[in-house]
Amino acid sequence: MSLSASALPEDGVSSRILTVPNVLSLLRLLTVPVFLWLFTHGEENVAVVIYAAGACTDFFDGYVARRFNQVSEFGKLLDPLSDRVYIVSLAIVLVVRGTLPFWLAAAVIGRDVLILGALPLLAKKGVMRIPVNFTGKTATACLLFGFTCLAWSETTFVAAAAGDELGFPLVGVGAVLYWAAGAMYAREAMRRMAVGEVGDRGVML
Repeated sequence: MSLSASALPEDGVSSRILTVPNVLSLLRLLTVPVFLWLFTHGEENVAVVIYAAGACTDFFDGYVARRFNQVSEFGKLLDPLSDRVYIVSLAIVLVVRGTLPFWLAAAVIGRDVLILGALPLLAKKGVMRIPVNFTGKTATACLLFGFTCLAWSETTFVAAAAGDELGFPLVGVGAVLYWAAGAMYAREAMRRMAVGEVGDRGVML
């Protein structure tokens, strides 16, 4: 399913939908209702395994996309969407279970709410797609790993008690980086509007 370099447009981004990275991102998104149902119906062990496996696909889909020239326009939308849904869904469940403080969940979810609120305005002004930066990727990795650890603390697995000790620092660091990345996106969006760097390809945060 790989694309040759000659099959790609000049910017190296394919218009294909059916690629390995996109399938991985879609599978990650589709597992959300599964692990939520399991986690809230006394099957925490199975739910956490599914969540952890899905979180790992966030690394593999990006690696495959770059390594085998399968970066696509659809993937640039689907991958971050899957990440946001994956993070927010478990954050809400952990708050309900009393594992995650509401204020910490609000710090993470609030950033996404602000970003989503800004998208229509940026799209209206024609701001071109803003690529996900390294800080944003690191924040997502910390949050996925941190939430997995917190969910692990709700299981009967070995070392489950240590899940909180590792999970909270990771989520805290992830939340700070999350907002830092958001500030970088905002600054870049304002810069592009100031210099008139606009187009019709939408915005990607």
